[in-house]
Amino acid sequence: MLENRIKYRHLQCFLEVTRQGSVVRAADVLALTQPAVSKKLKELEEILGVRLLERSKKGVELTPLAMYF
Repeated sequence: MLENRIKYRHLQCFLEVTRQGSVVRAADVLALTQPAVSKKLKELEEILGVRLLERSKKGVELTPLAMYF
């Protein structure tokens, strides 16, 4: 079941990254390391089976599929 695998921290990291437009800035706001936030995002994407964010040097953008979640 998805609800048992998705944790609050996954959602918190995803939301903050989308708010900040950056994994690094989200990590600062959440008082986490950048690798910890990246790991949570990767876990969430694996659980859902879709890529939620496009990452680049300029920051992150939601993928079209992310709009459905």
